[in-house]
Amino acid sequence: MSDKKPVLVGQQEFSAIYGGTARNVAQWIQRNQLDYSEAVIISGRAYWTLGFAVAQGERFKRPKEPNMAVVEQLVEEQSPGRGLVSALTVHRGDLPPIVGQHEIVAMIDEDPSSFLPRLEAAIRDDRFPAPDWRLSGSPLWLLSSALDTLETTTRFSKLKSRTPVINREVVEALQSGRYDGPGSEILRRGAAK
Repeated sequence: MSDKKPVLVGQQEFSAIYGGTARNVAQWIQRNQLDYSEAVIISGRAYWTLGFAVAQGERFKRPKEPNMAVVEQLVEEQSPGRGLVSALTVHRGDLPPIVGQHEIVAMIDEDPSSFLPRLEAAIRDDRFPAPDWRLSGSPLWLLSSALDTLETTTRFSKLKSRTPVINREVVEALQSGRYDGPGSEILRRGAAK
C-alpha cells in the first residue's frame, strides 16, 4: 500500500459522486444494488474505498456515470498530492486500521458513559488530534494516531495524573480486523422491527 492516506467515501460522498443525496445510498442498499460487503464499518456507519464507489456506477441496474470533478475533489481533500489512478486502486483489504468514536471509547478501560463525553469535549476543544477524515459528518482516525494520543495524554482519565488504561485485546482486534465490539455493526435508524 502507498504511504498516502487512502481516499474513502461515506453515504454523502458516495451519493455526491452520482449527483444525489445520502438518501440515495440507503435506497440503493434497500434495492440490493449496493451492499456492505465491500465496506468497512466504523462507529456504526459504512465507508467504501473511492475506487469501489467509482466502479459501482457500472453495476447499477441503470448504469450511472461518476462525476469525476467530485472524485478529484475528494482525492485532493483527503490525500493531497496523491494521483487519481493511485487513489482508485486502493481496495478494502489495503486499508489500515481506522477508528471512530465508538472504537476509541472501546479501547479504554473506563465506563463508556463517562469517557465518551470527555472524548467529545476533547475533540471539540482541539485537545484530541484533528480527524484524519471527516466523512458524512463523522470524524475518523487512523488507529495509530488515536492510540498514540491515548497512550501519551492525561486529559481523559478520571485521575488527571495518569494516562487512560488501554484495553490491549480491543487494540489487537482492531489491528487484525477481528473487532466485533461497539460500532462494528451498522447502526439502524428508525423504529425497531
